[in-house]
Amino acid sequence: MSLFVALTLLAAAPPPGEDADSIIVTATPGTEREKRKRAVEFVRRAGVAELRPIARWIDPVCPRAMEVDDAVAGIVEERVRAVAAAAGARVAAPGCTTNIVIVFAANGEGLARTMLEKSPQRFSELSPAARERAVDGDDAIRWWYSTRLQSRDAVSASTAPMPWIGGHSEGGGSPLRSTGAPMLSHTGSSLVGTQAVRALSAATVIIDVEKAHGYPLDAVAAFAAMVAMAEMDSDPPPPDDSILGLFDGEPGLRELSKQDTALLRAIYSVPPDREAHQHRRQLISAVRKEGE
Repeated sequence: MSLFVALTLLAAAPPPGEDADSIIVTATPGTEREKRKRAVEFVRRAGVAELRPIARWIDPVCPRAMEVDDAVAGIVEERVRAVAAAAGARVAAPGCTTNIVIVFAANGEGLARTMLEKSPQRFSELSPAARERAVDGDDAIRWWYSTRLQSRDAVSASTAPMPWIGGHSEGGGSPLRSTGAPMLSHTGSSLVGTQAVRALSAATVIIDVEKAHGYPLDAVAAFAAMVAMAEMDSDPPPPDDSILGLFDGEPGLRELSKQDTALLRAIYSVPPDREAHQHRRQLISAVRKEGE
């Protein structure tokens, strides 16, 4: 027992003759600090908004599972759509153009290496360390993204309801330039925002069936859905009490945890035209509240 806790208990002890049941237990400042510390660590380990602002889906998501039978593909795709809808992202109508590809591979490392050799541009946005992990790592699930910069005004227009024709939407935002361009800032009435926002344009998830053998399909699908919904650069160890820890000490999870859900909802509710540190602060707050 720490000195702080001991002193707290002594101070709360009733005078002689008083009923111990009348003691009222209240939270201490240390408890709030611990909650925030855990939330900070959760967001950090998820690898969201570390150096760059959030990248999330602005276009409706359209997942496709490959190299499995139709029944399995349907389960995986439905899980991605359900997670997307719960997070607040738009979900595309049937017949849409795929922007999330989930591939089941007998050798995930070999497939990633082959894709790098044939289409190196797919990996152009990864840091050297992230590229090495995606291609040469031994993870059961590996993933990467393509992103674009899009004007803030175009985002507002593209998130409004729109008709669908042959799987493609009418209207929508237009990209400004590659992700390597700097984010421009302007001063509004009370907040500093950015003139452009980062958006996901494609996500690739590879599931190594050998390494995932023995794990429930719904849990594996939930993991794939989690990383498909927002740009995450999770380095080991993954966050505690997260589906991202499915293969690292959280085998009992079969769906997104409360913290996972809170993180995704926050990602899709925060203003997109903010700097990374502003996004990170809001995500931490959302995850902390979930821990209350």
